[in-house]
Amino acid sequence: MLRKYIYVVLMLLAVLNARAQEKDTASVAAVSDTATAVTLGRSILGLKMQKRYTPVNNPFLKEKGLFPNSFITVVGSGYRQFYKYYSNGPYLTFGFGKWFNSYHGMRLAGGAGYFFDNFEFRRVKMMDTRVSYLFNLSGYIDGYDPYRLIEFHPMAGLGYTMLWIGRDRPSFGPSIHIGTQVSLRVLPRVDLLFEPLFEIQKESRNLARGTDAPEVGMEDKNIWKGYLPAFHGGVGALIFLDRRNVGEDPGQEWFFSASAGVQWQHSDLVYKLGLKDALGGGLFLGAGRYITDILSVRGEGGFSRHNWNRDSKSGTLESSSYITARLDAIVDLLPVFFPDITVDFPLSAAVMAGPEVGLLIKEDYYKGDDTNIKTFKYPYVGATAGLHIKCGLFGGLSLFVEPRVSYVPYSSYISNEIDNSTKNQNNYDGVLSFSMGIEYKLVKKKEN
Repeated sequence: MLRKYIYVVLMLLAVLNARAQEKDTASVAAVSDTATAVTLGRSILGLKMQKRYTPVNNPFLKEKGLFPNSFITVVGSGYRQFYKYYSNGPYLTFGFGKWFNSYHGMRLAGGAGYFFDNFEFRRVKMMDTRVSYLFNLSGYIDGYDPYRLIEFHPMAGLGYTMLWIGRDRPSFGPSIHIGTQVSLRVLPRVDLLFEPLFEIQKESRNLARGTDAPEVGMEDKNIWKGYLPAFHGGVGALIFLDRRNVGEDPGQEWFFSASAGVQWQHSDLVYKLGLKDALGGGLFLGAGRYITDILSVRGEGGFSRHNWNRDSKSGTLESSSYITARLDAIVDLLPVFFPDITVDFPLSAAVMAGPEVGLLIKEDYYKGDDTNIKTFKYPYVGATAGLHIKCGLFGGLSLFVEPRVSYVPYSSYISNEIDNSTKNQNNYDGVLSFSMGIEYKLVKKKEN
């Protein structure tokens, strides 16, 4: 009751003050200031009196049919099931979703991938389907806005998974998941999507391998009814099917880049080998777009290699080659720390990070025979980060340097010469590189 009385008093004061100012034409500025103060007071009181305060920026356009407010998603991820005898693997998911109003949506998705069973030394293939509920957290906090640059959508739901090895009988089981969609608007109808997802999955295969496998141990039977946690670290695209309610183009200039440099592997073997013999080269081509004055997104692909070991018997160098595709988010730090810097400032010092996928081609003399090096191919889903230091030359042309580190996980088979056994194990390459390149920005023509 007290709050209502305060609200009424403020309104009466505003009315009396406005009538008094009508007689004094020289006090227009005072009227404006008073109205602003009253409006602010109403907002504060409203915020306190309402159970929840939800500002509305734009109306949500409800239309009948399947395609309005609908979208499709394509997400690639690294998959890791947290069971000590399973390894990492790649996973690809396609989905279709729809927003029913400004807060609530649903998505149906299906995916396929694989990982390795390190005890059976075989590849486990996997397919699943999921139904997820989506909540527009950004809209709930700051109002629905189809023009927003970054959106956060927590998600949760149920799924069903099928696992199989070769022609063995497949395993079926339910699952539950929770995660979030973080979308970055890069085109009018396309968002860059980051989707970390935690899952608890029913594993109906025989996890306890039996007493004939003492190295596994009977403690594996203590896994509660065969339910195992898993993690998907996904990156992909969210594509809107409705063209009438997706906001304006958020981007600025497009740009293209080309770079070349040297790389080496961070490992004891390489440092014993010496950088002179370990160094290799790489060539990369990329294209991207400035989203804001300080944020840009770039896709890049290329080929690189280095030597990672020398065979002790033959002295032959063994190499690793990488066919890679990267997606970098690049943030310029200079305007953040020095706000007076204008857009035309020629220098840029940025940090960059993002996912990296590719094919690792590794030579290994130890896994071959006595005379030949054996070559293995491992697909991988990893991550990369580095610095992007750039200097503008003229027009839209710039010169840049990029020190970078990449994390390349993969699974490989190893042989034990003592008992002639074979097992699969998780490995990773820490790849360091330094490259130089040029960037050409397609500057938009200014309208008169």
